[in-house]
Amino acid sequence: MTMIDIYYTYAQIDSESFTKFVLDRYYNIPNAQICKSIHGKPYIKGDKVFFNATHSKGLLALAVGKKEVGLDCESLLGKARPAVLNKFTEREKSEILTTSDFYAHWTARESYIKFLGATLAATWRRVEYYGGRIYFIGQPAPQKILNFSHENYTFCVCGNYSRYSLKKIDFPV
Repeated sequence: MTMIDIYYTYAQIDSESFTKFVLDRYYNIPNAQICKSIHGKPYIKGDKVFFNATHSKGLLALAVGKKEVGLDCESLLGKARPAVLNKFTEREKSEILTTSDFYAHWTARESYIKFLGATLAATWRRVEYYGGRIYFIGQPAPQKILNFSHENYTFCVCGNYSRYSLKKIDFPV
């Protein structure tokens, strides 16, 4: 089973500084040179560590693993937005009965799009999350979706991961 490490903080810190801190402190990658793909997905040139960051209402989270990853989180304290709900497929809408369901579907889609390194606007209509699986252009995607909730947030990891570890980082450390 492959583990993904997720670090999070409520501190006022930008995602690049947080990423560099985590990579230095926990992965012995000092002064990580973060590059961006043509679509803006960050990576470390020449290193086999993959990561993805997300933020929502004061929380910043970073997933770090040995395989490609997409991460999204959303605060569960918000309400499902009817205008956005209409952008889901009919199959998805049949599963979205609560605000928690809404955010589980939203974060699954967004984590997959981030896994691909694509943009939400260009990819949204090609992705569907139904029955606990991601579909891309109507076909089941090979990536796994790992949903969980913690401290009034819902998280979703997309990638070939079956377990996660969660570590809160308080600054200053």
